[in-house]
Amino acid sequence: MAITPLEIRKQEFRKSLRGYDPHEVRSFLEMVSNETENLMRENAGLSEKVKDLDAKIGDYRRMEKILQDTLTTTQKATEELREGAKKEAETIIANARVEAQRFLREAQTELARVKEETKMVEHQKLLLVSEFRGLLESYLRLLERLEKK
Repeated sequence: MAITPLEIRKQEFRKSLRGYDPHEVRSFLEMVSNETENLMRENAGLSEKVKDLDAKIGDYRRMEKILQDTLTTTQKATEELREGAKKEAETIIANARVEAQRFLREAQTELARVKEETKMVEHQKLLLVSEFRGLLESYLRLLERLEKK
């Protein structure tokens, strides 16, 4: 059972013939009462401080939880972005390969067409040279006949 400073101050003792000095007892009780009152105030202050600190610890724990959740979410988002970027890069590379193959096929087709045209031009050149040679030879023969006459 707790005793209050007021109870200490109001405490009365029976008087006996050879008892303690009442003034000394009263003085001691006053001192004990004051000290108890100071201790109770200090205890109340410390209890309030403990409550405040407990509340702050609760706040800090909630903040820590929020930060951990945020960190986890950020890590997941970073991983998802990394995977997305990797897939996009793979898609770009695959598309570039397809496009390169298409360009290569077109270039090969164009090369074959140019080679074919070159052959045709060469053939036409040979024909033209042959026809021109024949024409020149026929004119030369005609000239030779005309000179003989």
